[in-house]
Amino acid sequence: MPKVTIKTDDLTIEVKDDYPLIDMCEDHDTSILFGCRDGACGACMVKVIEGDEHLSPMGEDEKDFLETMGAEPDERLACQCKVSGGNVKIDVSE
Repeated sequence: MPKVTIKTDDLTIEVKDDYPLIDMCEDHDTSILFGCRDGACGACMVKVIEGDEHLSPMGEDEKDFLETMGAEPDERLACQCKVSGGNVKIDVSE
């Protein structure tokens, strides 16, 4: 099973394949915040430190939103990501 490490919280959580990050964060009371929950507010922006290849591909809406926000290439919206096939390490974006 894949593991997700949230550096900010010093927390590692084992998840099932294809598990949404938003569900993991809610199930384990992490410091990652969620606003709209559909990729339109940016509250859940995270920095992917390792394992980007184990996150679901970025959709056009997420890509457009992140470009508008001036996000770095390693930043994603947690509400739009699912973990599959391997470990991921993330940090809360500032």
